[in-house]
Formats: sequence, structure tokens, C-alpha cells
Amino acid sequence: MTVLLSAALLLANLLLDSIPHGESISHASDTILLDAAVSSAIKEERSFRDTPSPISILGRADFGREGVFSPKGLNALVPGLHQGDYGASLTSSIYVRGFGSRMENPVLGLYVDGFPILDKNAYDTDYLDIASARMLRGPQGTLYGRNSMCGVLSLESSGPSGGPSRYNAAAEWGSANSIKMQLAWYGKKNSLGLLYRHSDGFFTNSFTNKAADPFNGGQLRWKWKSEAADGLCLENLLWLGASREGGFAYGPYVNGESLPPSYNDEASYTRFTLLEGFKARIRKGKWHIDAMSSVQLLGDRMVMDQDYTPKSVFTLQQIQRSGALTAELLIRPSRQHRHWKGVSGAFGFFRANNSDAPVLFKRDGIQTLILDNANRNIPEDIGFLEISDAQFPVDSHFDILSWDAALFHESVFSFGKWSFTVGLRLEYEGAWMHYDSRSSLHYRFIPTMAVPRPFSDRYTGSESIHSPVLLPKAAIQWLPLESLAVFGCISKGFRSGGFNTQIFSDILQNRMMRGLMEELGVYFDRPPVSVGAGNTVYKPEQAWNGEIGLKYTRGTALNAQLSYFIIEGIDQQLTVFPPGMSTGRMMTNAGKSLSRGIDAELSGRWKSLGGRIAWCWNDARFVSYDDGNHDYAGKRIPYAPAHTLYASAFWEWDRWSVQAGIRGTGPIAWNEDNSLQEPFYLCLNASASVSLGAFSLYLRGENLSGTRYNTFYFKSMGREFFQIGKPARVYLGIRMEI
Repeated sequence: MTVLLSAALLLANLLLDSIPHGESISHASDTILLDAAVSSAIKEERSFRDTPSPISILGRADFGREGVFSPKGLNALVPGLHQGDYGASLTSSIYVRGFGSRMENPVLGLYVDGFPILDKNAYDTDYLDIASARMLRGPQGTLYGRNSMCGVLSLESSGPSGGPSRYNAAAEWGSANSIKMQLAWYGKKNSLGLLYRHSDGFFTNSFTNKAADPFNGGQLRWKWKSEAADGLCLENLLWLGASREGGFAYGPYVNGESLPPSYNDEASYTRFTLLEGFKARIRKGKWHIDAMSSVQLLGDRMVMDQDYTPKSVFTLQQIQRSGALTAELLIRPSRQHRHWKGVSGAFGFFRANNSDAPVLFKRDGIQTLILDNANRNIPEDIGFLEISDAQFPVDSHFDILSWDAALFHESVFSFGKWSFTVGLRLEYEGAWMHYDSRSSLHYRFIPTMAVPRPFSDRYTGSESIHSPVLLPKAAIQWLPLESLAVFGCISKGFRSGGFNTQIFSDILQNRMMRGLMEELGVYFDRPPVSVGAGNTVYKPEQAWNGEIGLKYTRGTALNAQLSYFIIEGIDQQLTVFPPGMSTGRMMTNAGKSLSRGIDAELSGRWKSLGGRIAWCWNDARFVSYDDGNHDYAGKRIPYAPAHTLYASAFWEWDRWSVQAGIRGTGPIAWNEDNSLQEPFYLCLNASASVSLGAFSLYLRGENLSGTRYNTFYFKSMGREFFQIGKPARVYLGIRMEI
């Protein structure tokens, strides 16, 4: 790969040198966004070349050309980034360079217009009027703190024009009766964006013969900006989102084949989000000050047929009401020192989450999960246990408070062609959970009981977790040429710990079974459940990252990056299912993990031709992980692809534009022992557009190769399930800009 990249750089140099001065790139600003994107960020005031970390940068034109309309559109386009397209918008599972998680806290931090998005449930949303995106890869703990263990994705939306009003609009229709409409207005101090999207769905529930994944949702974004002559700049962002969708199109895996989804109960997800953020920038006196605060609200409701079969076993609801306050302060000296520049800051948040997660056991579930297990321990000649209720709930209520406080500093020392970066962050996180689970039913022991007898149980208490952490960073960079930078860095990142709320139905279910048996005079030698509330706490995951690499730039026509990384994960967070006929899942901390890999990125343009290549290989494995039954040392980390590949090319001539690309992913290990794997697969994408003055028409397609692949795997109640990837899709649209 190094030889190929070097050859590509040499070829690009020759081509660029052949272009007459003054006509090198007619649309470069639309193609590759470099220094402008980085300098617009709040925390790093450094150019693409001078940032001692791998960084992927996309502009507005790249979004349209490469078909990036949601977070999953960045898959493989950013080397090493993979977000499985499965479940619903709730399941924003993100993997970067071999590390990630199916649930709870992500390994990737997300910022929108400089504000951190605290709740992972809000990560997966349609991109509305995004002007640029940049992703720093590798741990970014010093400046960004929690949940930036493998990188930070920063999105910047379009703001007020500062001059005469402008408008743009777009409408699209395509496969599965998918409709998207978008409208934006940019005034002198205000801008407003609206978006609506609908889809009939791509998967059918074979039991109900209805779509499993329909979608309806919309967004509103308002941005206000005021700049005063005395160096004061004020900004405000309001972002609202609402959606209702189906989802969880999980089909059984039988005899080596992934079958269509088939279940009898409702599966849906409804979400409302609000982000209200305010910024104040002061560029006056001896110090430059940035102050930011935000209010974030999220309310959602998930309904799931949790056995994913046509039987009436059990269903789950999860209703959350979450609110958070964030505040951040950054201070820099206004005077530019010759050999030094630095930034200091403080960050804090407070978040309250109130949730209910009732599990409803139905007739088939009562029989298979409770009665069969109980009667197995009762001699047949004595009698048997019967539950007279047709169904009964296990209600769980949780109040979770979490908070964070951090102080950080980063300095850059420059001496000629050399620069040195050092930074340190002191972060303290705390969380407290109060749980209250309860259930009641009526049972009868035949033949000794004539009428059913009531039985109830309640499980309540609290747990807490406290996590102080130091996050250092050190980097060195050398500029042997004006266009070439060589860097090396060592940094630390972490993602938060938390509580396993989804296992409480299992805990109470087992407590009830034990209580019923004890009332009948049957006592177990050991408890039928090994998990209690104390086991539901999991620790933060930490990672050390070492990296060396190079960057090459030639104006705005070309950028190339190549890096080699080693990441050591400590207390890695993994999603596991308790053995047997369990109904819940939980997060646990494994021992140590190690990921080694290479990522590379090359993008450029010559006259009317342009292209992009992004590739990452990683070998991410457990160093030590023994769950008490198996030792998984040396096995690949599940759900993280070993390779991501993206390659595209485009041609623009007069009013016409044509683009084609491939996206590759895999292989992926689906379980800890690596006995089930998804092979490497490729999907073909393409688009074409024509400009007609203020209007343009376009046609685009995704997975035009019709590749069939699995995008998710799990086990429930001893059964295996897959969700397959979306089929070939085609969309026709029109855009207007005035």
C-alpha cells in the first residue's frame, strides 16, 4: 500500500505541474475542504497539514457527490469507520479501527456546530444542510474527553449568509416509495432549514405481510449569528427532530440461511430530540475566549417483539425521558507567539434520565421461560406448577443521574520545521442509578391447591460509579517539505462506564421463580441466577493509541494520508447474553484487547476528473478475555470489520456530472469464538446529474450490484438471528438554488 500511495503521489505531482498557473482547479473549493474546515473548528486552530492526527474532511459538494445523507453514508468513506445499518435509529452502533459497541456509550464523539451530542440515541439522524464534516481519527481525549476514544466527528451546518437572502430546495423520490423534501433559507443574521423524509420500508414481516421498517420523520434547524465591531460574536442554534419508524427486521438463521423476519407483535421506535445551543466568542484584549452552553432533550419509545418469532413469548417497551445541560469554556492568548500557542479549557455536564422498561410475558413465554424450568425441578408424582394469568408484566423503572467535570490544556511548540504538542486532561465522571422492578402473578400447585394464590416480588435499590481519569497526549511533527508532514503521536482516550438496565427483567424473573419454588418447599442448592444489581455496573473502557504517519498536500488539488496505529484497549466493553433461555443482554468488561492497522486516504482533482480512495486494515483481537466458560484470547473482536474500502471517481463536463464508486466491508466476526463470520463484500454506488441554471436534476443508486450481505447478528433464547443489508435502490431528484 505504501508503494501504491507513493506512486500515486508522484503521478499527481507530474499532473499538477503540467497545469498552467491560474487554472489549476476550477472547483477545488467544492471538492476538498482543507484549511477552511479545520480553522472553523472551535478547539483546533490548525490546518490540515499541521494537525498531527489523521483527519478526513468533506465539503458540501462531497456530500452530494458521494451520497452522504446520514451517518451511515460515511461508512468506509472515512477509513476504518463502520456503522451497521440495522435495527432502528436507536441502534447507533459505531466501530472505528476495530473497537466499538452495540449498545450504551460510543467510541466516537459527535459534535454539531461545536456542541457535543451526549445521548447516543440521537446520533443516527438525517443530515440537514450540512456544510462540512471532519473526523479526527485516534483517541482525542485531551481536548474532547469522554467517548472520543477512537475519534471525533464534527459537523458544521450552513449559517446566515451575512448578505442578501438565498434559498435552496430539493425533492427526491425513489425505491420503497422513499420521499425526501428539504428547504433552506439564509438571511443576513438568520438561517432556517426544514426536512421531511418518508419510506414504505425495504423489508417485509412474513408473518403479518406488512413492512417491517417504514419511516416518517422531520427536522427543523434555526441558526442566528450576530457579529459586533468590538470583537464580540454571538451565535444560537436550535435543532428539533421527530420521527416514527418500524425496524428490527431480524430474521432467524436456520441451516446456514438468513430467513426473512417473522414475528407477531409490534416493533417500532418513536423519537423526539431538541438541541438548544448558545455561543459567545470574544476576540478582544489579551485573550480569545469561547463560551458555549447547551440544553439537550430526548424522549423516545421503543416497542419490540423481543423473541422475534410468531409465538407470543414476550414483548419489551423502553420509554426514556432525558435532559442534559452542557457548558464549556476555552481560553487562548490573542498574541501569536513565535514558538508557542496553546488552549486551556473547562467542560462540564449534568444529565438526568428517567426510563421505564416493562417486559410483558405472554402465554408461550410463561410456559417456556418459567413453568418448564420450575416443573423440571418437581418430581412428576408430586404434581406440577400452573400460572393462571394469560400474561403478566415485569415492570422496571430507572432514575439515572450522570455528571462530568474536566480541566484541560494543550500546547504546541514550534521550532523551524519541527513542532511538539503536549496536552493533559483531568476528567471526573460520576453516575447514580435507582432501580425499582416489580411483578405479580397468580399460581396454583396441582393437585394440592384448589384456587390460584397471588405472588409478587419487588427488587429495588441503587448503585453508583465514580471514574476519575487522566488523559495525556504527546505528538511530534516534522516538515521536510512545504507539502509533506511526518508525524507521530501517543494519546489516551476513554468511554464512560454505566449500568445494565436491560438485564433487570432476567433478574426479577429468576427471583420470582426461586420464590415460587421456595413457597412450595423446593430449595435450590445454588441460585438459578448469577447476576444481581451489583453486577449491572460496568467500568469505563480506556485505550492507549500510538501512531506514526505522513500527510501530503498540493494546494487544494490533492491530499493524501498514510498512518500506522496500535491501540491497546483496557477493560473493553462488550455486549453479552447470559447463557441459556435468557431474555436480556448486558455490558461487561473484558480484559485487554489490541488493534494494529494501517489506514490510508487519497483524494484529488485534475481538470474535470476527480476521485477518492479510503482504505483501512486492522487486526483487532482479544489479548485476555475469559468469560468463565471459554478463553477468547487471540480471537478477533466481534462486529468490527477487518477491512473498509472506498473508491470513487467523478467526471464533470459543462452541465453534466457523473460519479461511480464501490464500498467494501469485511470480513466481520459475529461472535467471540469467531465460528461465524461475514466475508468481505462490495457494493456499487453511482450518480449522474445535469444543471439547468438554477435547477439541477440527478439520479443516484445505492448497492446497484445487488450484493446480499448480513449487517447484524445476535442470539436470543438460544436462537440465532440476522438482519440482511438493504437491496439495490434508485432515487430521482431535483434541486434548486436561488
